[in-house]
Amino acid sequence: MPTQASGSCSRRRRSSSIKQRRVKEYNAAKQKELFKRVGAQLKAHDGKNFLERYALYMLRVQMYELSLKQDLQKRFGVSEEKTERMNLSSIFRYYVENDIRAHPIHYVHVRDIAKQRNTMAHEFLAVTGSLGDLAGELGVRLSLSTLDKWVFELELAFQQYSMLKEAGKLYKDWGFKPRSPSGYERPFVSCKK
Repeated sequence: MPTQASGSCSRRRRSSSIKQRRVKEYNAAKQKELFKRVGAQLKAHDGKNFLERYALYMLRVQMYELSLKQDLQKRFGVSEEKTERMNLSSIFRYYVENDIRAHPIHYVHVRDIAKQRNTMAHEFLAVTGSLGDLAGELGVRLSLSTLDKWVFELELAFQQYSMLKEAGKLYKDWGFKPRSPSGYERPFVSCKK
């Protein structure tokens, strides 16, 4: 005959199982919402030529950057004059230098998008032109593939940022601290001790 203790243990396991299922359902619903939002924004690129898509990418990067600057001004009291001169890389540097805690994925996105944006602004069109001269249509398709990938990654980063901010979970101490070690390209976060 089962004891009362084993019965309560069984109820706790069932309760835990139900909670885990709810968390999985919640996460699946949020992921579905995320990709729905990304898909809706990507429709702006449908039917556009290469240069129009490039311009839309650069515009979206500026919107992302502006949103982060507004966060620094409103939430962390950084002056408009100071944020006006900031780009995505200097925003991340500000996070590091001032120990601004945020969701770990946010740190990674800011650094990755900053690197992509710099490549797009300084090299991408020249490389695409050279590839077009050397490899013809195949070279242009290769650049278009890269552009499509970066457009998707930017939109994913922007929508994750938006959803975390809307849920009040973006600037919260998740137990990670942004770090930017010298000689290491990809950012990483470390746990507090």
